[in-house]
Amino acid sequence: MTALLLERPVVGKILHHWATPAVLLAALALFQPWLEASMARHMGLELPLLFIVGWFTANVAGDRLVRLLEPWNLAGVPALTFSMLAMSVWMVPSALDFAVLSPVVAMVKVISMLLAGIMAGASWRTAGIVIQAFFIMNWFWTTFVVGLLYKDAPQQLCSVYLADEQSHAGMAMMAWAILGLLLWAPGVFRKFR
Repeated sequence: MTALLLERPVVGKILHHWATPAVLLAALALFQPWLEASMARHMGLELPLLFIVGWFTANVAGDRLVRLLEPWNLAGVPALTFSMLAMSVWMVPSALDFAVLSPVVAMVKVISMLLAGIMAGASWRTAGIVIQAFFIMNWFWTTFVVGLLYKDAPQQLCSVYLADEQSHAGMAMMAWAILGLLLWAPGVFRKFR
């Protein structure tokens, strides 16, 4: 279904237009107050969507970005390491609190998540299956376990959100972890057939 949609000339041109990531980011900015009003939406929608917009930006930039990163991005490891670190920071409850309370930290969050997506998107194909497996499995395990901790924590972890919201945020993180693994797995099976 998605492949058929991308093959249509108008849709393909829109998706690969240089301004599309900026339009998507502007749309996210419009919904920022709504997204951050709930911990589940903040962690389960805003953070993943920022990463996805970054990944999409890398795909729009194409090989130019890959060539630009090539001198220091051996097999994609440095860029993927940055992506893992950036995503991990925003799983910490106090980082999430500061992102809601401080406009400067909120901007750092947006920039770091966009860069995480850009770096991962630009490095993914060059990384190869073994490096991909290392990073996707570490990301899956980290995200799933942190989601489980949020879901089952007996006390309130974030000071700006209610304790009952963290359970929903944890379930959203666990769902993203499973979805990410399921999206990656078919590509692995195709390579080994």
